[in-house]
Amino acid sequence: MKGRVALRRATVRWGVVPALLVVVAPRGSSAQDGAATYLDATAAALHAAAVAERGRVDDEVLQYTAKVKQRIAASLRTPLKDRTLYRMESAHRVFWSREGDMLVQVLALREQTPVGVVENTDNQGLFDQPFDPMDDRLLFGFADGDADDLGDPDRDDFWFEHPLYPEYRGGYRFASGDTLTLSLPDGRRVQAIELQVLPKAASVHRMTGSLWIEPETGALVRAVYRLSETFDAIRDLPELRAEEDAGSFRYVPGLFKPWTAELSMIAVDYSLWDFDVWLPRSMRAEGIVAAGIVKAPISIDLSYEMEAVTTRAQLAEDEPDDGVEEIRFRTRSEAFAYLSSLAFDGSVPYELDPARREREGRRMHYLVPEDRSFLGRSPELPPPIWEDAPGFASQDDLAGYFDELAGLPGAPLARVPATFRWGAQRPDLLRYNRVEALSIGARGQVRPNTPVGPLSVTATARLGIADLHPNGNLEMAHETLDRRLSVEGYHELASIDERARHLGIGNSLLAATIGRDDGDYYRRTGASLRWTPPVASRRTYRVSAWAEHHEPVATETDFSLFHIGSDSWAFRPNLAADRGWEYGGALELTPYWGTDPNLAQGGLDLTLQGGTGDYEYARAALVGRVILPLPATLRIALEAGAGTVWGSPSVQRLWYVGGPTTLRGYHPRALGGTSFGRARAELARGFSFGRLSLFTDLAWAGERDDVRFDDALQSVGVGLSILDGLIRLDGAWGLRSPRDFRFDVYLDQIL
Repeated sequence: MKGRVALRRATVRWGVVPALLVVVAPRGSSAQDGAATYLDATAAALHAAAVAERGRVDDEVLQYTAKVKQRIAASLRTPLKDRTLYRMESAHRVFWSREGDMLVQVLALREQTPVGVVENTDNQGLFDQPFDPMDDRLLFGFADGDADDLGDPDRDDFWFEHPLYPEYRGGYRFASGDTLTLSLPDGRRVQAIELQVLPKAASVHRMTGSLWIEPETGALVRAVYRLSETFDAIRDLPELRAEEDAGSFRYVPGLFKPWTAELSMIAVDYSLWDFDVWLPRSMRAEGIVAAGIVKAPISIDLSYEMEAVTTRAQLAEDEPDDGVEEIRFRTRSEAFAYLSSLAFDGSVPYELDPARREREGRRMHYLVPEDRSFLGRSPELPPPIWEDAPGFASQDDLAGYFDELAGLPGAPLARVPATFRWGAQRPDLLRYNRVEALSIGARGQVRPNTPVGPLSVTATARLGIADLHPNGNLEMAHETLDRRLSVEGYHELASIDERARHLGIGNSLLAATIGRDDGDYYRRTGASLRWTPPVASRRTYRVSAWAEHHEPVATETDFSLFHIGSDSWAFRPNLAADRGWEYGGALELTPYWGTDPNLAQGGLDLTLQGGTGDYEYARAALVGRVILPLPATLRIALEAGAGTVWGSPSVQRLWYVGGPTTLRGYHPRALGGTSFGRARAELARGFSFGRLSLFTDLAWAGERDDVRFDDALQSVGVGLSILDGLIRLDGAWGLRSPRDFRFDVYLDQIL
């Protein structure tokens, strides 16, 4: 800590918007085609300047002090909502020096899991990757400028084909784009030009995005990019692929495959310090990690607020500028005591953490409050990542980044991927219900290149062992970053309530084991057109149109594991669906707000649907829900909805209540008709293992011109919620005839 320490405040700080991070992806084909590398002369000049600047060793910055704030969130994605599994917010003051040890002062730190706030944060969430101006700017300092740090295609399973490395230039096409002009307070202007980076063939090793380059110096001012292909662990890692071929993963259930990761957006913003050097301002990364049906969105936010910077040019001055403070210390302890006094006006006692930590051969020293619990209530603690905050990218910024990426041309595939799966290899290829009994499916998929980009062509066939009726589905889909369009032809079994997922794994297990099949089914044959968000995103809307023929199906089996040997037991009868043609369309909106189980949440389900043909109808429904936190770890959840249908609908287009999703304590289709109304209320208290709740449901369904809520059914019950409603166990008693007790185990509820 000895020596001259120049503390200089910024005369100007401004940001342009993100440029950024690192992605190291697994090994795959690096074949390059002969397409033109530069689409215009400006792109060639920009790329040459950026390559030269990247190769220059930037040792101008000798040391800096910065307040670094970080936010992380990981969630579990389900059809109803995203559930927060982990969140962390922190603030650190980083004293970075080119030589010697690094010092980090912990200003705030908070971590939370589904169990609650993590109390012991001594060794968790500490910031240990301060930005080094000599490291790679595109990767925000998470990798150095050495090509070895990015991997080698000839010897490594992981590598990244950096677009500013000369050896990887041939794998990309470069085009110039918009120009950004920024006015500085002294009247000077800085210009940055967009360099679009487009891979000649999609690959997990190549990026797609835009780099904003200052043309005079080649400095990277901003970057927004993503990987051009989704990473599949078994496909892209030779070692895992060999293990899969050898059968090492044969006992992993198909519902937990494939193992994929998608880096959907990375963005970084650099700012100009004192009209002299470009230093980091913010970084944002968005991605999704998936293991079959388990999808986990992950978001990372990083903000730098530079407080002092020392450069070689400053030290070379004959006389220091006015206001530059030089401080010398006799001992390290004296230096640490001084630095501790800078935080919170010295009102919070600090101490040196005795734990020994190193990074890349350099010691990392941490100053931490003597009272560690202060970190969780510190005024420096940033809000959670889903809230806008100064220094971080806003929600409007994020929408703009995704729009930028969505506007770039898609990359063709290097090869035409083809897969074949059957039975237990995928969760939806095995199911059980009272119409088909055990139904086994097989699916083949290819992704050919077309003039509009890669398409996904999927064919699925299945057969039930009870009805022996073949089912088939052929889908052709085109997906971009912001939407998915699909055309389907099908002859298949369908549920009258698709949102209840009665053909999914949960209802199948209950039907096969205890003989409870809550679905009602019909067979449809026809074609449809659907517009939805991408598969990796939560489905907040769906627009669809179809032409299909409906026909009834009958119960074909009475087998369930718990009723083996019983001659008197049988599944309940299936709905007698109406036969006929239907030409229809629908709009479904399902927004949801809030992911933290300890904060307020709410959502809506709006359905508008109509059809003509043998049956003409129009129907609409709206369901709203809200969850509010109360003192003493209590939460209250309220849900209410109503709907009606006009015209002459078929039986399968009427409204029904009954079962865990609409009216607990009663069997499915307890009431039905042209209209419905329902409400439920729940009071829950949290424990380490989940939430225990008391609830009541009220529901009615019947004819719209004969609404009598005296005929409504009501129930009360007790429930256990695990992971914020991901798994529900409910016991409910019906209070009106038919009175009965019903126990339900199901997934994905509001609380």
